[in-house]
Amino acid sequence: LTTISDFFAEQQRKSNEGRDPIVEGGHLVLLGLSSQTKQFLEELAICEANNAPKTVAILDTMPKSEIEEEIKRQNTKTGDLKIVCRNGLPSSAADLWKVGADVCSRIVILDEPSLPRDEADAITFGTLLTLRGQGNSGWPHGGHIAVQCCLGKNVTFMNDLYPGKTFVLSGERLGRLMVQSAQDQGLCPIFNAIIGFEGDEFYCSKASELGLAGKSFQEAPFWCEQTVPIGIRDSSGSYHINPEKSYKMKKDDEVILLAEDDDALVPLSKPMMDFEAWKMKFGSAKFEEADPNDNEVVRVLICNFTERGYGCAILFALDEMCGSGSECDIFCSLSEEDVMSIIKNAEEETERCLKNLKVRHIHTVPQHQMTSRHKINVLHLKEYHFHFVLADAALGFQKADEQTVAMIIQMKTLLQESSPDVKFEPLVEVCTPNATLQLELCGIKNTINTISMMSKAMALVAIDTLAHGVLSDLLSATGNNMDITFLQDYLGKQPLPTQITFVEVAAMVNRAAQQVVIGWSERNEEGE
Repeated sequence: LTTISDFFAEQQRKSNEGRDPIVEGGHLVLLGLSSQTKQFLEELAICEANNAPKTVAILDTMPKSEIEEEIKRQNTKTGDLKIVCRNGLPSSAADLWKVGADVCSRIVILDEPSLPRDEADAITFGTLLTLRGQGNSGWPHGGHIAVQCCLGKNVTFMNDLYPGKTFVLSGERLGRLMVQSAQDQGLCPIFNAIIGFEGDEFYCSKASELGLAGKSFQEAPFWCEQTVPIGIRDSSGSYHINPEKSYKMKKDDEVILLAEDDDALVPLSKPMMDFEAWKMKFGSAKFEEADPNDNEVVRVLICNFTERGYGCAILFALDEMCGSGSECDIFCSLSEEDVMSIIKNAEEETERCLKNLKVRHIHTVPQHQMTSRHKINVLHLKEYHFHFVLADAALGFQKADEQTVAMIIQMKTLLQESSPDVKFEPLVEVCTPNATLQLELCGIKNTINTISMMSKAMALVAIDTLAHGVLSDLLSATGNNMDITFLQDYLGKQPLPTQITFVEVAAMVNRAAQQVVIGWSERNEEGE
């Protein structure tokens, strides 16, 4: 009896300490506890897909009790998810076996923002090699691995480390998205709306099932009443987002669509519009953007520049999109030497250099004075065309948002006092929904939560690899862009209609440009 009692006592200790293996299958394994874990789990919890796992096993170097306490401390809304925590190294085969990495359906490796980018990617390299080296087929046996990569240059390398099972995303495009959103107010919320399980999602269906086989991609919108076709996944598994309008869809091609749910994926017996007859009636037109914002000479302010943030990505995006002679001022707690070292290192990593944009002045301020009125007042805020206020996540999400909101209030007050006619429309990076609400009360609506956005993207890829093909394009530096433009830019000599349907908008865009229209907006305060 003593022996049996000791055995069960030891088993209980192993369970309490997170040292016993998980007897599970088809679950999701999350490697590492990071600052993104809360957002990832909450996004996963609202997924209603039939194949969504209901058990999540978390493996981290922290003791099991501390992992559980951290999840609880963050007030993570896990819904019906069953969370199981284990202590161990993500790069250790023995520890990976404890969380059932061999029999799980998905493994997710999130970025850890507290580590330098190179170090975070190096840890991921080791983990992928360990998973690949297990048996003939590697782990997981029948699943896939969703990986968040820090440096865009490492994406291909990670995919090649474990081909066929690894699906890698990088947030390198977010810096460009921030610049575009500063130019076109509202772009970030639109991007955020199509990422995640709330609202419209990405679906796919065989072209033959939708009645699109043999038709060109240009015809597709007129055969899809409740969905928006955005691309093709061909029989080889290759993705073509916004393919050529002349592309003829084959019966084995899968059409990628944006839809509210899969019930919307139904074929039509006839098109909603005779596109060719419509073109004959209204004639041809070519897309001409009235205010492209391209190659303009601008002066920009970036606040809270850090090594781990999106400051360098914004600089490179500005350099591509602005004219020669553009200037940027930086307001941060780093020394001038540290900032220039970070920029130089980024130039070497990306094998590029700033040509059109020059860093004019670096304002170094002690961390505790970043929100001080007299420090911010030296910036001459009215001189800048664009203001980027980033989040210093190293302070912790709560403190980072407190600092950001305080800086915005100070800036807005200073501008109202000195130049009340100057519009203040900064692009603000936030860490929590609370900060978004606070900024809206201040009249600031152009915000972006990069951590939440990437967590949502990773949750999508974890559930369905279809999302990887779409998001790889949208988040890639060489992929398709999102933009907000006026309908008038597509009409040529055709007069602007007083009333219009969405299918007519699709026809106008299809006729004039190699673009896909996914939505429209209501008139703004200026009536546009």
